Amino acid sequence: MSLKKKILAVVIFIFIVGLAIWFFTGGVPCIALEVHRQDAVKGVSVTGSVSSSEDVQVTTRVTAIIEQILVQSGDNVKKGQVLAYLDRDEVLGQVSATEARVRSAQANLERSRVEYQDARSDEQRYRRLFELGAVSKRALEERTLRRTQLEDTINQSQSDIEAAQGELASTRGDLENYIIKAPVSGIITDKFVSTGDVVSPQQPLFRLVAPEKIYLRMEVEENELDSVQVGQNALVIFDAYPDKVFKEKIFRISREVNPVTGTFEARITKPAENKEKVLVGMTLDATIILEEYKNVMIIPSDFVTQENNKTFVFKKVNYFAKKAEIKTQVFDNNRVLVEEGLKEEEVILKRIGTGRLKDNAKIQVKEVRER
Repeated sequence: MSLKKKILAVVIFIFIVGLAIWFFTGGVPCIALEVHRQDAVKGVSVTGSVSSSEDVQVTTRVTAIIEQILVQSGDNVKKGQVLAYLDRDEVLGQVSATEARVRSAQANLERSRVEYQDARSDEQRYRRLFELGAVSKRALEERTLRRTQLEDTINQSQSDIEAAQGELASTRGDLENYIIKAPVSGIITDKFVSTGDVVSPQQPLFRLVAPEKIYLRMEVEENELDSVQVGQNALVIFDAYPDKVFKEKIFRISREVNPVTGTFEARITKPAENKEKVLVGMTLDATIILEEYKNVMIIPSDFVTQENNKTFVFKKVNYFAKKAEIKTQVFDNNRVLVEEGLKEEEVILKRIGTGRLKDNAKIQVKEVRER
């Protein structure tokens, strides 16, 4: 082979190697995204927690020692069911003593009534004898005095009975304060005390929640006050069940804005109980649906550029970027809805790092994004 041909072969080889290096390693580094149609929602993102309109702190009216606790956290209870007993020895003694007073007063009344009937008959008999001159006036007066004394005794006994019965009713009422009952039907979510503890008035003993009154409480930014309406759907994800999405509805909205947080309250229905339990205090995220879209093309805003009041994307055509005009509308803060200019399964590009892509620029895909 002549020297000229050898030199030409080397030049061609170097050119081919250089071209290969440029082809496989050169180009603008980019992120690629394949475009697909999808169903989407436009909504308001909020956070919240599970609450109940019947969330009761069970307390006591007296200071006493807890004698017995009959329930545990998680128990279902009925309204009026006994939850605990406080030490009632002293008040039970008072009840027993007052009951004895009532019985004694009633027995005294019965004896007085019997004696009264005898005294009245005796007085009447002496009155007839006095009229016949058979007994003295003094003897008659003694029988009359005895009758009137027994009348006074009967009246006093009746007063004693009424007073004792009133005291008994009051003492029995006090006894009820030593029996802790459920004010509503529901679930014992918290038990704050143990047997032997000394408790005092207004101290919480149990927390009781009515499950049928549970709802999802959302705090919504005040600038969404006109957008959020009763009856709208909401997609809910609980922190406890991150892989499960629940579709619920707004059933109540407060039109009062909290001046501290700048939010208003929206209440959302709770999911029907299946395998997943929904408990008061659980936290969640939700999207309140303002609009629903079917089979639309939505792309991230950072893949879009604006020039001279026109909107463009860069499509991937083989190993090059091709600038293409598209027509869009704003979908949310981070995405746009494409009306014209893109077809399904076309790939659009976003430059990695600073700078901008140019039309017909050689590209190198460093990352493929999934939507």
